[in-house]
Amino acid sequence: MTKLQLAKLIMLLAAIYNAVWGIVISVCPQIILFDYSATPFTLILLRCIGMLVGTYAIAYYFASRDPLRYWPLILVGFIGKVLGPVGSVYYISIGELTPKFLYVNLLNDLIWLVPFGWILWQIRTDKLPH
Repeated sequence: MTKLQLAKLIMLLAAIYNAVWGIVISVCPQIILFDYSATPFTLILLRCIGMLVGTYAIAYYFASRDPLRYWPLILVGFIGKVLGPVGSVYYISIGELTPKFLYVNLLNDLIWLVPFGWILWQIRTDKLPH
């Protein structure tokens, strides 16, 4: 498998993952509440986040077709994968979130940091064929 094929596969897997996760959160937002109670407002916000995650699936699908052309979509995803855990750690440190919330970051952010970073590095250093 070439580096370009691997980059395309990673982005396709990210698209599928985000589509599934977006649907799950939109339909069952309470699964990421852990020890927190669900209010109607919280559930609405989580459903909106699920829809947003689902839109990332569309961006990642386009990036899977042509990572070189759509590298800005990968970069936006990468930045989001960095900022999510940073925000979670902050809110855990001030006692607004339970450490259990880091599971959400592990499953949705941290597992994608290295693959997205690798693709961006390959593009930056011109190691993916044109």
